[in-house]
Amino acid sequence: MRHTLLFVILILLLPVSVAMQDLLPAIPVAQARIQILPVLFCFAMLALPLLPALFFALATALVQGLVLLQIQAGQSELGLTLPIVFFIAWAIVLQMSSEATHGMRWELHAFGSALVTLTLLGGEFLVLCIKRGGFPLDMSVGLRIIVPALVAPFLAPALYFMLRALVPLSPDAGPVAAQPSFKR
Repeated sequence: MRHTLLFVILILLLPVSVAMQDLLPAIPVAQARIQILPVLFCFAMLALPLLPALFFALATALVQGLVLLQIQAGQSELGLTLPIVFFIAWAIVLQMSSEATHGMRWELHAFGSALVTLTLLGGEFLVLCIKRGGFPLDMSVGLRIIVPALVAPFLAPALYFMLRALVPLSPDAGPVAAQPSFKR
């Protein structure tokens, strides 16, 4: 029941996070934009079971792909295929790390948010450079990629502590199984 409620809340927060990140002012350093969508995505991947997490990854890819949809000379620069592959790949990695750490941890959420934000913005930059045929890497472009990735770990604990009551502390939140005893 908790996972269903959490899933519904996270799906409703998906368009809200995109709207919020567009309405928030830019960070003064190089006018970098705060990215809330990757933070929400990481939380969902660590908190949800595998199948709802994969569905949430597809929904996130759809939202991100539609936000970035630009048509240049009759073709889209960034379609939906790359965001789908990106978010599904990160969903699998984050699900595996959640299993390895035996549940949801705020430290893992903060670190994952930084990595997803960094790879999302860096990947978008690389794809656009390949499609447009140039590679204009300078300090301002680097700051627009790195600064949001540095801000993401500070946003992650706020989201984690707001929604942690809906997340079981471990995947096996049921009754404690009897541990084998080696005593005589």
